[in-house]
Amino acid sequence: MSNIVTKAFAEHYKNMTDWVNWQVEDLSDEELKQAPAPNLNHGVWLLGHLVVSDDDLGVMLGKGNRLFPELFPTFGMNSPCLDPNSYPPASELKKLWKQVYERNIQLLTDLSDEELEEPHARVKDPETDFFKTKKKVVSFWILHQQYHAGQLGLLNAKIVKERPQTEGKPE
Repeated sequence: MSNIVTKAFAEHYKNMTDWVNWQVEDLSDEELKQAPAPNLNHGVWLLGHLVVSDDDLGVMLGKGNRLFPELFPTFGMNSPCLDPNSYPPASELKKLWKQVYERNIQLLTDLSDEELEEPHARVKDPETDFFKTKKKVVSFWILHQQYHAGQLGLLNAKIVKERPQTEGKPE
């Protein structure tokens, strides 16, 4: 069985995660304490939020539990963005992000195209549930990651612009 759709999802997820990693890999813990613009979430919260959001993917697919459930109150949906010093260091969150990615890429690689059409693990009412299927869950998880990757891209651009010309990523 070729599983064309799940292979495409896994490749898209890998590419998107690589892009997020490229945006944050050279940023220090101190730099990630900044926000891309006034009144936006800072980089530490964005990275932690991506960790917990992507950690929930396995649960929604019915493929396991969260790796880091203790982080959900801090970075989950509707959690407030607090002072960046009240969070774990960004370097620690980068390690957790890698662990979640490695688990999720395996889940997506092992998922069959047929499974994508099944209801997701938390569906209560298939008629009213927005996500309904595992396919829609995966699609919107990647879209969510893209949204926050854009914010991290803005932060990266701001920081690189503020660095002396000898530093930063090449254009």
